[in-house]
Amino acid sequence: MVSCKNQSENQVTPTVTEKQSAQIEKVVANTETVSNEASETTTLQTQKESFIKSLKSKTDLGSFFADNWTLMYHEDNRCDGSTDGQINNLSSSQIDQPIKLQVNNDGDGWACDKKEPKSFDLDFNLKSQVKNWDRFEIANYENQEEHIVIIVGAGESDYLKLHYDNSNLIVKLEYRSEDPG
Repeated sequence: MVSCKNQSENQVTPTVTEKQSAQIEKVVANTETVSNEASETTTLQTQKESFIKSLKSKTDLGSFFADNWTLMYHEDNRCDGSTDGQINNLSSSQIDQPIKLQVNNDGDGWACDKKEPKSFDLDFNLKSQVKNWDRFEIANYENQEEHIVIIVGAGESDYLKLHYDNSNLIVKLEYRSEDPG
């Protein structure tokens, strides 16, 4: 280590070697990485909480969605069977209005006689779908994938599965209603 004497104050000021400088830079880089990861987690957590607050209060949700997002719909009914549909390339503002999507019903419910499968147009309105939910809770399941958030509502049978991108915007919303029968 090299030192130099400060002539004006008669103090010795240490000089950092190249090796020490490299070590300091590494520590700073690691600290920044940990800080960025914590910030990303905090940002996603904040997004989730803000989304739920807006969903509960029935305010606009478009700011939480990416452009070109996907809606997946699934309903399981003991008499009618499974109804499924998907629509892609939605604009962020479309979540705040009814969305028409083509769905298919298999007619194979477990509590009633089998019916003929059919296809039809469904008007999906998220705010209408959740208006009777008794709660809005983020589920915390084991082995849950990163950037996926599940919000349970009417019991455990009705829930939303939100897929987030790296910008913390929703790129896929799955609406699922399972007949608990």
